[in-house]
Amino acid sequence: MPDQPTLAMPPERPTSFLRTLRGIALPRREGLRTRLLYAAVSVPLGVVYAALFAMLVLAMVTAVQGVGLLLFLAVIMLARALGGPERALTRRMLHVEVQDGLRVRHLPGVVTRLRTLLSSASTWWTLAWLGVRLLMAAAVFAAAFSTAFATATLLGSSTSTVLDGIVLALGTVVVWVVAVRVVDVAVLVVTAVAPTMLGVAPQERIEELRQTSQRLAGRNSVARDLHDTIGHNLTASLLQAGAARRTLTPDPDRPDAPVDPAFARQALEHIEDNTRAALAELDRALAVLDDRRVDVTVADLPAPDLRDVTGLVAGLRDGGLPLSVSLDLGHADVPLPVSRLAYRVIQEGTTNVLRHAGTPPTVVDVRREAGDAVVRVRNGPPTRSEPRPGPGGGRGVTGLRERVAAAGGRVDAGPTEQGGFELRATIPVRGLDG
Repeated sequence: MPDQPTLAMPPERPTSFLRTLRGIALPRREGLRTRLLYAAVSVPLGVVYAALFAMLVLAMVTAVQGVGLLLFLAVIMLARALGGPERALTRRMLHVEVQDGLRVRHLPGVVTRLRTLLSSASTWWTLAWLGVRLLMAAAVFAAAFSTAFATATLLGSSTSTVLDGIVLALGTVVVWVVAVRVVDVAVLVVTAVAPTMLGVAPQERIEELRQTSQRLAGRNSVARDLHDTIGHNLTASLLQAGAARRTLTPDPDRPDAPVDPAFARQALEHIEDNTRAALAELDRALAVLDDRRVDVTVADLPAPDLRDVTGLVAGLRDGGLPLSVSLDLGHADVPLPVSRLAYRVIQEGTTNVLRHAGTPPTVVDVRREAGDAVVRVRNGPPTRSEPRPGPGGGRGVTGLRERVAAAGGRVDAGPTEQGGFELRATIPVRGLDG
């Protein structure tokens, strides 16, 4: 078997002794100026951090007194607040990506803020980071002072020969190189530990994700509420505006039909009420969507419930929808979340009747069955073939299904044997008394 040809490897280039020596003695050139500037900034900041730690020691010494405890909390809060500028400075000058921590001041309640402040690992990591920066400031100051003193000593030495002058010059250069190298190594060490000490602690990251999920869930709920309320109010207003127009304008096919200004005035009042309700819902939505009001949630804001069904039904009837209501289960019989959800079911169901079926006879029934609240909206055959314009596309029923499913219930919707349509929501009552 013939020998396999071997590839000749090029000889390795020997590492130059001078290159190795330069790599050990001289700092890296990439970003050297920025790192030295970062080190220089550490000196004035070190004075501030020294005062901070002095107050911390004073607070611990006087902890038996009330002022010591207050001073301790103030120092911890200040130390955590200084973490923000330190992260920004680290990102800007050292090009290290560190995430911003949880903003304690955005948490609801003073007790929650204090508990998070003292139990968060990021608080103590930030305090340790300030200690590292204080040590770095001391090292930079010591290196600068030693370099200046050594340089003054060398330059002030008397030289009798040219060789002595060369030695003194080389000695001065070596002192400066060593000083720069020491400072650069200190900055590189700080750069290495920055992501760990200034980064977000795992539990804070989890808490931040939880709060973000709550905000997103609140915004989704607001979007569904906007669809339900504004869609209903616009549809009802359209129906009432049409009824008012018909009562104020003589019908050419029915010249004997009387003009009814009182009915038109009543319809306009309902339109006004619907507009106010829509504006109130917009204000409610903006309060939740405002990022500056992080302590506001959907549950904190007022929302209609079964007590408001009477006004809802009155506006629909005045608009021409023959509607009968049976409330065997009232607001006082169910928890508030169930009452609000039942109202939304009635609102969505009647809105769909107006949009897709016109003004057929409609029945709303709310009762309790086997521990559940059951809400039905059933209408007869449509009185019109064309749907009214307005929010639609199935988003209302889809959003209602999601909302009821989140409460542990279900929504069924479909045509009836008589040619109408029925929307049925089953909402569990137990476990929703929050």
